[in-house]
Amino acid sequence: MFLFAIFLASALTLETTATPTATCPAEIGPQGVRIRVPPSLSLNPPSPSWTAPPVGWYFKPWDMIYASNPQYVSFRNLQYDPTAINPANPAGLVNDLTSFQLPGNDTVYTTYGVDTPDPRPGFSAVLQYAGTGIITGATSEYSIMAWGCDSTHTPYYVSYSTVTVLTATPAGIDIFSTNDNGPDAATAQALIAALRTITQPQLKALVATLTKMTQDGCRNGKPRVSNQNLIAILG
Repeated sequence: MFLFAIFLASALTLETTATPTATCPAEIGPQGVRIRVPPSLSLNPPSPSWTAPPVGWYFKPWDMIYASNPQYVSFRNLQYDPTAINPANPAGLVNDLTSFQLPGNDTVYTTYGVDTPDPRPGFSAVLQYAGTGIITGATSEYSIMAWGCDSTHTPYYVSYSTVTVLTATPAGIDIFSTNDNGPDAATAQALIAALRTITQPQLKALVATLTKMTQDGCRNGKPRVSNQNLIAILG
């Protein structure tokens, strides 16, 4: 997923780029929570009750609600806007666009990379990230661990990202929602409780450090950042 070499976003066009694909699974809220261990860390296939999200479901305007990485936790109002590079092929390459603010500073900073869906059997909902521009050569693997909708039909997902050596970005677990307040309280509690049942040592340590992100409303009502001018800048 995204890596944090910082680019000033004031020169970018601001527009809505992530068009939600409004699909909730049959079960929503706490009873709909399903967790899997990322395939790269699991010796066993996921439970039959865990299914990958439909193609295109992931392309939504997300807000980061919890993170285990202290670097992410130090940011505020972090937004994530994945979109298909080719809208005619939503199962293909993905624009990986993240934007955020720093404490005491309302400037919006942006990072951009390209995600490639993993073609290996058993690796559904796994993406291979490649950085661009000054972080060309930075790579990581990004796996969806949980996805669904809370009791109000608000989408959420949980992800795991592997360590990125080039940028010294540690492995991490993050929780996203299309509401900057996050999933409703009961669903959020169910997600955390399900994550705490994981016994894989690395994941268990990351779950223990999950911290609520700062979403203070400063970007509410403002257009999302577009990737179009950023691509032109980075080349």
